Amino acid sequence: MKSRKQSMDGFVTGRPQRASLGEISSKKTTTIGRVSDTQDKPRALSNIQGNVQRPASTANKLKQNISESLAAIDESAKPSHRQERKQKRKKKLIVRVILAIIGIIIAIVAGWLLLKIWQTMHSVFGNGNIFDLFSQQKLKEDSYGRSNVLILGTTDDDPDHPGATLTDSMMVLSVNQTKKDAYMFSIPRDLYVKFGMACNSGYAGKINEYFGCVNNGNSPEAETERMDKTKKFIGDIFGMDIQYVAHINTAVIRDAVNAVGGVTVNVQSRDPRGILDPSMDWMCRARELNAQQRRARCPTGHYMQLTNGSHEMDGEKAMWFSRARGLVAPTYGLEQSNFDREKNQQLVLMALKSKATSTGTLTNFGKVTSLMDAMGKNLRTNIDTKEIRTIMNLASEIKESDIHRLSFVESDNTLMTTGTAGGASIVQPAAGLYDYSDIRAYIKSEIYSTPLSKEKATVAVLNGSGISGAAQKEADRLSELGLKVVHVGNAPGNEKSTKTRVYQLPAGKEKSATKSKFEEMYGSVSSDSPKYNLSVDAQFIVVVGSGS
Repeated sequence: MKSRKQSMDGFVTGRPQRASLGEISSKKTTTIGRVSDTQDKPRALSNIQGNVQRPASTANKLKQNISESLAAIDESAKPSHRQERKQKRKKKLIVRVILAIIGIIIAIVAGWLLLKIWQTMHSVFGNGNIFDLFSQQKLKEDSYGRSNVLILGTTDDDPDHPGATLTDSMMVLSVNQTKKDAYMFSIPRDLYVKFGMACNSGYAGKINEYFGCVNNGNSPEAETERMDKTKKFIGDIFGMDIQYVAHINTAVIRDAVNAVGGVTVNVQSRDPRGILDPSMDWMCRARELNAQQRRARCPTGHYMQLTNGSHEMDGEKAMWFSRARGLVAPTYGLEQSNFDREKNQQLVLMALKSKATSTGTLTNFGKVTSLMDAMGKNLRTNIDTKEIRTIMNLASEIKESDIHRLSFVESDNTLMTTGTAGGASIVQPAAGLYDYSDIRAYIKSEIYSTPLSKEKATVAVLNGSGISGAAQKEADRLSELGLKVVHVGNAPGNEKSTKTRVYQLPAGKEKSATKSKFEEMYGSVSSDSPKYNLSVDAQFIVVVGSGS
């Protein structure tokens, strides 16, 4: 066994060291205390004895070599110009692929939306080019610059509903495209009218029968005939030139409200408790509901029980609210039955208009397409496709404060009342059966507001011509202008006159616009006290002459 070499001065023989990091030396290294073959012994010994400076210089050199090596690594890690160009081309390719994918998605969505629009157009309008939607054609107007729309609501979407073709909901909407205002009023379904033809009820009956009486066919031509004749018929009754008609199924309220995510309806009742209609409590007992769902639907035990104020409604609630009319006891807040129902329908439509034209709805793709579906399934109209954008713009521009709701049954303006005909309950003008003069004058004074109509002057018309019916004919003419005719009769003593004379009574001294209109029509207005003593509240007396 070899003896282990002992180190000098008790040191263990050191490991060989290279001169620099990464350098492989082929030279034979020597350990401390041992002299290399290539070195002389005296120098080796002196190095050993003076073993002080060499370790420090070696450490400094090692640090320098490490720094140089790291710098070399960093330098080698930098991409070349060729690599940079390659990376840029790769990034551009990725961007192009992403943009192409986005473009494909947009094209698919746009194509699907155009298909939905085309389907809706075909269903609602019956004709029209899809490119017409990019046009903006002004709406047709009457001689006063207003566009009038008749809205007819039926339940023919529900074949099990009795009288599904009756127009139980009727409303007129009048819009001024320049002033950006709107007026609306409902037509009582039980208004008793003369049909001018034989219907199920004969030659006279409730107005809701007329639409189905015109033509009961299912063809598009039959629908067009019904709409055209009905808007003319109702326009004549109310003294309006109606340009448009929209026939909707009442389910459109449910579907449209659901499409926009619900609406906020401000319930307004004369009763401080709000409204209650127990006739709808069957909704609380629906078989498909469990006990928890029934409690959620009818927390008070009644389905249609609402306090006055704002209420969030889904489509089902809004639809039944617009139908409520308090048919059974106990009920409250619906004392005027159909008249109250008509007011509530207007409230729902205003709430739907507000929600449908809000930014959140118009920018929600799902809501827009759902709304289109609701319209396509439940709406027919004679509106031209080129006029749709105009209508949409008007809907968003007209403020709620500029939408005025008219009523014919207010306590201070009772123009319609109830009665009976043939044993059935009906609605008729307060002025008398088939006498729509006061109603027409009121509409003109509100919708077609002029200085003359705003004065609402009262007029008595007397026949001094000796011609039968001359006074009534002139009274109808004055009513058309918006004047309120309070009396029609013969001049006392069968007085005959060739010229029509007008007297302004003291009560009418502030009615300057009315006086000016009479001067324009008849040449002059006398302020002298007339010799006629009439027990009527008249501000002007018009005595019709034979030369009128």
